[in-house]
Amino acid sequence: MSSQPLRSEKFRRRPSLVFAIAWLAWLCGQGLAAPREGWQGAWGHPPTAYNDQTPPRTDGGTRVNRPVYSPLAPYRDATVRQVVRLSAAAGALRLRFTNEFGLAALRVGSVHLALAGDNGAILAGSDHVITFDGKTSVDIPPGAPLLGDPVSWSLPAFARLAITIYYPVETPSPAHTLFTLNAWQAAGPGDHTSDLMLPDATVAHSGVHVSQIDILPAVPGGTLVTFGDSITEGVISTVGAFRSWPDRLSERLQANPATRGWSIVNAGIGSNRLLHDTPSTNALARFDRDVLAVPRVKAAIVLLGINDIQYSHRNPAEAVHAAEEIAAFRQLIDRAHAAGIRLYGATITPFEGSSDYTAEGEADREAMNAFIRSGAFDGVVDFDAALRDPGRPTHLKAQTESSGHLHPNDDGYALMGDSIDLSLFAGKNAAGK
Repeated sequence: MSSQPLRSEKFRRRPSLVFAIAWLAWLCGQGLAAPREGWQGAWGHPPTAYNDQTPPRTDGGTRVNRPVYSPLAPYRDATVRQVVRLSAAAGALRLRFTNEFGLAALRVGSVHLALAGDNGAILAGSDHVITFDGKTSVDIPPGAPLLGDPVSWSLPAFARLAITIYYPVETPSPAHTLFTLNAWQAAGPGDHTSDLMLPDATVAHSGVHVSQIDILPAVPGGTLVTFGDSITEGVISTVGAFRSWPDRLSERLQANPATRGWSIVNAGIGSNRLLHDTPSTNALARFDRDVLAVPRVKAAIVLLGINDIQYSHRNPAEAVHAAEEIAAFRQLIDRAHAAGIRLYGATITPFEGSSDYTAEGEADREAMNAFIRSGAFDGVVDFDAALRDPGRPTHLKAQTESSGHLHPNDDGYALMGDSIDLSLFAGKNAAGK
């Protein structure tokens, strides 16, 4: 007698159990319970917009130098080849194409991907055709990115790849010109995307409309985005040699078994500012696209602020100071944390001797660096300490600076990459955590 109520209770529960099993089976059938593929970002060159504004000089005259992103000659019936380098080993990859600043559809006639040889050549037997939903050409709508179909291809870390695109109709060349990468344009018309060597190729000042490469990594983990300006992009480093500080950091991450799961997307744009666009999209505006939307992003390093200081001197109408820049840093921190990623602050490097140095600008730099070191970020990358001259701390060390007293040279970028504490990316901070 005493067991009967238990049997009744058992049968009363069974319908809910059957429903739960059926519900889970339906979810699996819809694909909602299946794990997503583990794409990671492994290379980047963010898009930006052309800008013809020429800021006035502080002495009242007009600057004669061309803005960083003024329109270059368009492509038309042209084949362009650009060389990039993966930051980690891959079992497959896909290209992200960009028409995000285009005003009309972007016609891509054909795309090939191959191992890069010397002087714009590709290695025989390595050529792959990129498709778009199985087709070899595509129109990308204005304002949109587009992912190519995945390519199954096992590649080692630091593989050098040549991306070759044929543009059959007149197409604005990308606004983000090449400061550190190599690209070539075939001299003659027609589709030369499969040619081992482009015919009578000339150096191209802008590359192809590819803003990112994602990989299915050989060692799964996470993506680190380096978010900054020309010093993050690697301007003044040896072109085509991959000597930026993110390149050096990626070499260190891959050499260490505890950090090999990390890949890097370099999201540096020359002259980038936190709060104003000219001559590139401001950091607050592009943070979601260039950091938060990157596949499997787990952390980012932000190195920004020096151009806000410099452009405040060049264009007083857009002047900002440390308090406003610190408020912008707080915005980036909050947005990163809301997305569940760690944000590391990099101190701003010395710039005395550069054309836009002022005592007021130096005071702003020191105030921003004090904030970066205050504990507001998840960690600190102290580039200022790594590069400053001990005897003249407002100057870069002589052996690390280029002629403009602002950008490091190859040795300076290597020192920056070597100064980063890898414990930020190992142990409890490992990419797979």
